[in-house]
Amino acid sequence: MFVNTSPRYEILSEDALEVLDKGWKRLVSEIGIEFMSPWALEMLAAAGQKVEGDNVKFDPEWILEQVAKAPSDYQVHARNPENTVTIGGKNMVFSGVYGPPFAMRGKERGNGTMEHFRNFTKLCQVFPEMDSAGGVIVEPDDAAMDSRHLDMTLALQTLTDKIYMGNVVRGENAEDCLNMAGIVFGGREVLETKPVMISLVNCNSPLRWDGRMTDAMLVLAKH
Repeated sequence: MFVNTSPRYEILSEDALEVLDKGWKRLVSEIGIEFMSPWALEMLAAAGQKVEGDNVKFDPEWILEQVAKAPSDYQVHARNPENTVTIGGKNMVFSGVYGPPFAMRGKERGNGTMEHFRNFTKLCQVFPEMDSAGGVIVEPDDAAMDSRHLDMTLALQTLTDKIYMGNVVRGENAEDCLNMAGIVFGGREVLETKPVMISLVNCNSPLRWDGRMTDAMLVLAKH
């Protein structure tokens, strides 16, 4: 794992930072953010945020309180302890790319397949510069949509002993990834104090969160 000892520079002036600070606070408090999950709306309303239909207007100070709860660094444990990494601080963790639909060999480009996926996973394993194979290194178009996350996770768990990303396309996928990680690392209860995978939960647009991604977030957060 690479430790970045380069000097840090603040590229924005204090005035520019103040403009950005006022901007995000205005967006969340005056325009609001859409949530397409009923449970998310209920949870945010219970936390004192203003819910109007699918739109939630936030108290910016409440958001800052939640952000402050995140640790400054944490470990993600690999199947091989020598490949365990620390996220945060000056550490840089290098991973495979995420989500390309195509794969290329020489000048030939085509839809991604499970064979491509497994080969990319093996490459990530053999290069010491790579700390992680990642998650959806390439989208395996020849695998069934409802179960390809199982095939990808199995490849990541068996063809590499580095950290990997769990699948969060929907809540059921996140649950499956937790169960599979539990098999590898000695039970789901172990994962509560020993994180073994990371993931990426995105919004549809800066101001909308869909139901599938937030459902996956809920599964992981509850665990």
